[in-house]
Amino acid sequence: MLGPKLKARWLLLLGLLGGCAATRSIPVWERPGFGGAVRPEMGDPQPGASAPDFRLPADRGGELRLSALRGQWVLLHFTASWCPYCDSEIEHLGRLADAFAARNVRVVLIDVEEPASAWLPYAKTHVAPRVLSARDETGAVAARFAPPRAQPAFSDRAQAALDATLIIDPAGKIRLFLLPDTAHFDPKFEAVEAELARLTGDLAPAATPPSAAPPQLLSPEQSVAVSLAPLEPAACGVKVSLDVAPGYHIMSDQPSEPQFIATRVLLESRDVAFAPSRYPRALPFAALGKTLSTFQGKSAVSVPCQVGGSAPTSPTRVEATVRYQACTTTSCLFPVTRHFSELISFDVKTAESSH
Repeated sequence: MLGPKLKARWLLLLGLLGGCAATRSIPVWERPGFGGAVRPEMGDPQPGASAPDFRLPADRGGELRLSALRGQWVLLHFTASWCPYCDSEIEHLGRLADAFAARNVRVVLIDVEEPASAWLPYAKTHVAPRVLSARDETGAVAARFAPPRAQPAFSDRAQAALDATLIIDPAGKIRLFLLPDTAHFDPKFEAVEAELARLTGDLAPAATPPSAAPPQLLSPEQSVAVSLAPLEPAACGVKVSLDVAPGYHIMSDQPSEPQFIATRVLLESRDVAFAPSRYPRALPFAALGKTLSTFQGKSAVSVPCQVGGSAPTSPTRVEATVRYQACTTTSCLFPVTRHFSELISFDVKTAESSH
């Protein structure tokens, strides 16, 4: 049993500890709208660190260098024209650029791993005049902003930074760093706007209940399993099966917007010629107030032998190239081109009768 004096001291200590716990600063990822905030266990860069400098050719001419913007607040966002979720954010970045110009805020947009022929026409019609934009064609800049243990399935580290948003203060320090929140997509940047207003205008932060960490995304390769087999019923040709992971979809062979990446399957062989690929029926997917043309779940692309050709009498090596763009309900992965090589045995009798 504790004596009266010792007990009183113990209760006082507990009270002090409880007060400290009650007044502790709330981690940013526990605040509404910030579930995608980088966490210490992900590695650098973290809030409080200097933002990695970069130098890129600006879309409208000249050079865009982050360090040249010292003395101003910077809202930095990474994007791509083929990403429908990024596309829905573009106009709101322009709105923020206009709304916060008087507070010495510059909005900077970096396109990741796209050729000029794809990005520049899109930027000309979509990026607001007050937004500074540039193209990171190799992904080297984006990769420097990707914490090494964020989205560990992505071997191309630039992919981890796609759709990321940072607030950088006039001294060049990161004050907010958000990766895509796959549970709560906010194309209007409402939480970011409130934080930018607080940081530049000394507004009090709102009370915030805890929020769970967003689930890790699969890599583009993990999102779709690809396999090759002879056509069924037996015929001269190849069935390329596409098994899209639950919660994901890929754009169809005829995507709903020209900048989205179409699914393409191409087969080659030294021993047999192939006809054009036959794609399955597309399935609609509602997102962002639009209806996307997609493939979901298990589907297959049929690639018959070229009519008039001859089927090989023994297993033949078939080289397949498969390109697709995978998305979840709130995020898109980088387009990927994958290569496969399989030995395929064709049914010669069926093939001959079909010719």
